[in-house]
Amino acid sequence: MIRFSAPAGSLALALAAAALLAGCQMPGSMPPPQQTAALPPPAVPKPPPEARGIWIVGSPALRGTVDQAAAKYNGGPDTKPHLDARGTAAGFRSFCAGVGLDHPDMVASDRPISAAEYKRCRSAGITLTEYDFGPKRFVYVKDSHMMAVPGVNDFVTSWSQSGKPVSAPTAGS
Repeated sequence: MIRFSAPAGSLALALAAAALLAGCQMPGSMPPPQQTAALPPPAVPKPPPEARGIWIVGSPALRGTVDQAAAKYNGGPDTKPHLDARGTAAGFRSFCAGVGLDHPDMVASDRPISAAEYKRCRSAGITLTEYDFGPKRFVYVKDSHMMAVPGVNDFVTSWSQSGKPVSAPTAGS
């Protein structure tokens, strides 16, 4: 039997190198990556043109409010209001993504618009009007869609209330 003896310093150096390499690969040793880009609009399915109607996105908590307003509205089948209720934050992201028939006309919200959401809308060239339906019940309408999208102006008029133009909320909103 042949024995090899390594100097004690070599063994200690090898153990120290192994410990350093193992420490580099340990979970939690590096900070998690930070998100730097803005969130993209959520993938809200665009209704087919024949079923588009008045496109509303936002909070499921406002389904009853929207359904009541839609029941009172005497628009035709091509101007029927539809609520895609995937949540307030997702609703504002898709609402503030742009104007035109490829984007929602309204957002039903269970809270006032935040400063960041307002800024996102304004950077997309969107001005909007707020309608207050009671505590924690707001509907925001794109001003450009009031006359450009069939039925939006008539649906809003059927609410028998006046809205107020939205200006920049404070940062704490």
